[in-house]
Amino acid sequence: MKSATRSAAGRPPALTDEARKALILQAAERVFDELGYGEATMEEVARACGMAKKSVYKLFPDKAALFGALIDSHDIPKLKVSGRARPAQTPEEQLSRVLSQMCAYVLSPRQILLTRLVISEAGKAPELSERFYRDCVVKGKAFIVGELERQGFKPLDDGPTPDMLADMFVGATLGTLHLRALMLGADPGELQRELEQRVAFAAGMLPRLLAAGGAENGDAAQGT
Repeated sequence: MKSATRSAAGRPPALTDEARKALILQAAERVFDELGYGEATMEEVARACGMAKKSVYKLFPDKAALFGALIDSHDIPKLKVSGRARPAQTPEEQLSRVLSQMCAYVLSPRQILLTRLVISEAGKAPELSERFYRDCVVKGKAFIVGELERQGFKPLDDGPTPDMLADMFVGATLGTLHLRALMLGADPGELQRELEQRVAFAAGMLPRLLAAGGAENGDAAQGT
């Protein structure tokens, strides 16, 4: 009896749609990297993954849908940054962990490639920029906001909100490192060493912020 996993002709079974999508996305990433989003075509992607054009179009109706799927494949939750408390870690250590993971994601080769593509096409395809900003930048900052709120940070009436602080922390860590990676192709090892110093500095501000907020909130409570 022939194996159920092979066809009557002895060929391996056909790929599932999910497997096809993965191959197409890998090929699309290479094509976009070599040609840029504007010059890349669905035909080039089909050729790069060794599939018929109709097979690619069946899963991705157009180039914008294909690029959108690429953005989704780089989704920041894959960093597995957890909102669970880690009793063995101080607030500073937990924020340091979250910042390090987030920055590693932003500076990863695949994310740098996507960012360059989006920037290069921002004028011609603003919808790509909007989606990228929403799905990558906004989500990324939300992890930092969530960590601040989980640590019990309570903004003062005239003080920065968790969202503003998240911007400050991300800016203090990434700073010009992101631009150097995007524009200059800076050495990853050099970036990592500087990033570790920046993360330590940024996370070191958190205990003071928590203490200041707690003191102010305590004074306000006593005065009522």
